[in-house]
Amino acid sequence: MNGTDRRASVAWLLFGFDGRIARRSFILGQLFMLAIFAVVVARIVAVKDNDSATIFWGFVFIAFIGVSIVSSFALVVKRLHDLSLPGALALILCVPTLNILFVIALMALPSKPEVNEHGPPPFGPVFGGQTGQNHSSTD
Repeated sequence: MNGTDRRASVAWLLFGFDGRIARRSFILGQLFMLAIFAVVVARIVAVKDNDSATIFWGFVFIAFIGVSIVSSFALVVKRLHDLSLPGALALILCVPTLNILFVIALMALPSKPEVNEHGPPPFGPVFGGQTGQNHSSTD
């Protein structure tokens, strides 16, 4: 699948391993997962004296950890595809400390403007590279 015959969705963004995503989508996906994590932790803290609620939210937390691992790998693989790098580099997420630097680098590196085996650039042609437009200024 080259990414041109599917529609982008939140499910694809967070759990699909095919296609490409740009920096903005990668960052928003990471922030979305972080926000859900914060809500779950806040619920655990809020139910201090209620054992059954603590157990319930503990199970929700454990389930969310599994979901977030899959989501993190999916986001990183698509971001690596956007940079024309192999998805197997996502295994760097398993290396403590290096994983943080790796994610920051993926947030900083710009998309490759060329079509690659994973599809076209996420947001069409790069704006600075378009021809035939007049960008004159009146300084």
